[in-house]
Amino acid sequence: MSVGDRSLVLGAGGFIGTNLCLKLRGLGVAVTGFGRGAPPAALVGIDWISGRLDEGRPERLVAGHAHVFDLIGAGLPNSSNDNPAQIVADAVPAKVRLLEACRSEGVRRYVFASSGGTVYGITGTAPVSEDAPTEPISAYGIGKLVVEKYLALYRHLYGLEARALRIANAYGPHQDARHGQGLVAALLRRLLAGEPVEIWGDGRIVRDYIHIDDVVAAMLACLDHDGPGRVFNVGSGIGRSVGEVLADAARITGRTPRLVRREARGADVPVNILDSSRLARETGWAPLVEWEAGLAATAEWIVRSG
Repeated sequence: MSVGDRSLVLGAGGFIGTNLCLKLRGLGVAVTGFGRGAPPAALVGIDWISGRLDEGRPERLVAGHAHVFDLIGAGLPNSSNDNPAQIVADAVPAKVRLLEACRSEGVRRYVFASSGGTVYGITGTAPVSEDAPTEPISAYGIGKLVVEKYLALYRHLYGLEARALRIANAYGPHQDARHGQGLVAALLRRLLAGEPVEIWGDGRIVRDYIHIDDVVAAMLACLDHDGPGRVFNVGSGIGRSVGEVLADAARITGRTPRLVRREARGADVPVNILDSSRLARETGWAPLVEWEAGLAATAEWIVRSG
């Protein structure tokens, strides 16, 4: 990656997008952020375009950018099954027009944030590799897979170089749990505020938690990647149950949780742990942020940010 190349971050106002933009700026890379509304306070000073992907002409948006990071999702995993048809309407047409624009404007590398937590479904094995069957139990996961297939098609037809990252459960600074995602952020915020903690089901659901710094590092590693892989898992390879995460968060904060138990959700896969050895083998990437250190740093950021 050359600092002379300009990068476009779609969904820059979100959790991953904010952290990616800050990292790119810190590296001296020219970056354009795109999102709905005004940029987050942390991104003041970054070139910003406000809008929606399904509005306007995407050619104008991507023109002049060597790299495009697509972090725009369609809905949320647990609410996507309420209206599966809407996920297709939101996920597919605008993304295909975006790929057309990237092809016509000569974008060199397209990095897509897919979902390691939803595309595989109930696998029966852990950790799961990229070669495992994909049987999502949420429309959200299906929407991510549809975009992955279009990436493969555009490479076959036009040579568009893209990488899809199937990201595990990311956590860290700038995550807003009020948007319906992010167990770690939700637990820490509620514990620190002395509020009741909601647990869906019996607390035995297992997930792979990966710090946002490691996710951003994986995205940047894909910019110069020239190996055979096109789809990569991005996870820690370690599974932790909701109950274990809660216990660690309580110990880190020194707070005793007051639990409110809710009925289990149908779109929750019982166990999801990712095998990220392909990414490590082809790019040299490895998760570097240790779990408890990352948890403590996230709690400190929540306290500082209010």
